[in-house]
Amino acid sequence: MKKINRAAVASLIAAGAMLALSCGQKKVANTRESFTPTQGWNLYMPGTNNKDDVRDDLAKSGWLTGDKYAPHFSLVDADEGGRKVLKLNTLDGVNDAIVLPLSGNEKKVSLMFKAQGAVDPDKTTTPFGILYAFVQKGGYQTLLRHNSSNQIKGSKNQSRLTEDGKSSGKKIDIVSDWHDYIMVFDVANPEAMTAKLIIDGVVRHEDICKKTNNDGALDFADGSSYLLGDGNYLEFGENDGSTNGFGRYAYLLVVVDDDIENMSVEEIGKKVNADLTKAPSCTKDPGPQSKRPAKKPAGINMQAAEIGKPDSYVDRSAIENGTIDLSCLPYSQNETKIISTAPALPKIEFAAKVGENEQYKTIASAIEAVPEGSAILIQPGLYYEKLVITKPGITLVGTNPANTIIYGYEADTGGIDGNILVEVNYLPKGTKTEPGASASIPEKPAENAYFNAANITFYNKGAEWNKQWGGAERRSETLGLKGVDKSYIENCVFLGQQDTIYFRSGRIYMKNCYIEGDVDYICGGATTVFDNCHIHTLPYANGGIIVAAASADTGYSSTAQFANGYVFKNCLITADDQQLEQKDGKRVTLGRGTWVGGSATKDSSTGKIVYIGCDFGQALNTKLWNDWDSTNTVEKAFFRVHGAKGEGASVTSSAADLTAEELALYSDNEKILGFVPSLVMSK
Repeated sequence: MKKINRAAVASLIAAGAMLALSCGQKKVANTRESFTPTQGWNLYMPGTNNKDDVRDDLAKSGWLTGDKYAPHFSLVDADEGGRKVLKLNTLDGVNDAIVLPLSGNEKKVSLMFKAQGAVDPDKTTTPFGILYAFVQKGGYQTLLRHNSSNQIKGSKNQSRLTEDGKSSGKKIDIVSDWHDYIMVFDVANPEAMTAKLIIDGVVRHEDICKKTNNDGALDFADGSSYLLGDGNYLEFGENDGSTNGFGRYAYLLVVVDDDIENMSVEEIGKKVNADLTKAPSCTKDPGPQSKRPAKKPAGINMQAAEIGKPDSYVDRSAIENGTIDLSCLPYSQNETKIISTAPALPKIEFAAKVGENEQYKTIASAIEAVPEGSAILIQPGLYYEKLVITKPGITLVGTNPANTIIYGYEADTGGIDGNILVEVNYLPKGTKTEPGASASIPEKPAENAYFNAANITFYNKGAEWNKQWGGAERRSETLGLKGVDKSYIENCVFLGQQDTIYFRSGRIYMKNCYIEGDVDYICGGATTVFDNCHIHTLPYANGGIIVAAASADTGYSSTAQFANGYVFKNCLITADDQQLEQKDGKRVTLGRGTWVGGSATKDSSTGKIVYIGCDFGQALNTKLWNDWDSTNTVEKAFFRVHGAKGEGASVTSSAADLTAEELALYSDNEKILGFVPSLVMSK
């Protein structure tokens, strides 16, 4: 467990004489021994001690807090009757917490409260963290916290909050509604402490302790300190460091060395002579407001202070005069070494042309006008469009990927399906694609169920947009394919971050393309051949992941025999220099799987990733593949590397190689895909 953010508790609200220190040291308040440890039953009813001053109100119940970050804790009206509720709000990104001293002789510490949280209005379904509490006993700590993925995490494991408390089923809404919480910390043996979370009488998570090294102190505005270190105390608030917190608490009840786990709320309330059952309304206190500006900008220029940050989510350069410098790309400043800026146009009869001096000014209007199976020529221009293409057989051809750019800001809704710049979906309306619903997928693909593209840059600036208004959503997909049977993509540039391309099914051939991103930036369950493509990993503090392989969720039985996964042939695999500077484990992983979150097991039981004759840079992890989770592990997946070259080739020597039979399959594009790749598709 990381150290407490000591700056979050600023000024000590408790009596205590100051100890004299030697010259050069800061003053230190009487250490933790100065404070009377809580004993028995300690009930804090907000506003009982002081309706106007939350710090004084908490202090008179024994809780230590301060004034430097006072806005994080406040008293708000519970209802018309004058009741108060304690509110925690750390949506400014600065963590804060309150502390209750303990003696160190406790055998059991229970924390009970009634609470209501909130959903992030900018992500529609993502909750803010509602609880974070731990007991520190000497050098050991047992912790429970709720995060934005609606999980309860401890020192060792995690549990998803679902209706039945298991790993499947409807998620329990612990943020929009009021619920009763009991956190039970068994602390008799410091080396074997446990933590348990009970919500509305149901055990939702259990965890064990972790040895810590809390050698810091609570620093106060007057220069004094309250020495905690490896002490004895209960901390509550929001100190996760990664999840902003928001919660309203009707009361806080701490019980020492008594068992309340099997008592009802009514019984506990009688014990402390208080009504703990009534849920406040808080009608006068609005929940968190959206940070998102009303209108997305036509372009965003990053601030100079953000340049060079390893985990910055904004462009390092801009589109200038409608052109992207392909030798110094936006964000990565990387060079697309295989992209042609003067490609020969195919001999195709175009059903429509798009551009400033053409009949159609937008790509969407041209697609709407042409019949199925049509090709559209796109002249140079910045096309600020989010496309949802449902008309089968569309081919989009640009003239130069440096200045034929489809761009937009699609990363502000959360969830992978809400962040796609260009979405191609040829499934009939109403088709279910969730896991287990494959029976409703048509037996055969629709006529002309292909999508082709050439000489275009797909640029999703959504993650950059999020950065400007305080969001953290990095999913910024450029192209998503669903229900597409065949696809041919040539000389295209794909600029995103997480999940840059999302191919849920079908058979795709990509030639001479450039793709960049940071995590799972090639994902889904399609069979895709990347032929002579440039794959570049952006800097990411936790390490880049190229592929999240899944089994097809919208595959057709007629093409099931071609579920051959993601195949990289003669590709250039590079990464940002900052990734090379990271320690092993924080560099680049070739792939992980099998991903089951967005793809159902239908045509294949496992994801597949194959690299053949690829040129690898130096920034690879020695562990080339990651498990998706404890169930979908590397051992169950089909991951292969054959004929590696380049500076990173030696790292790949630990990977499994292809057998002679497998090599014969993966050396032949037609065998992999089941068709001869061509920009001009046959029905």
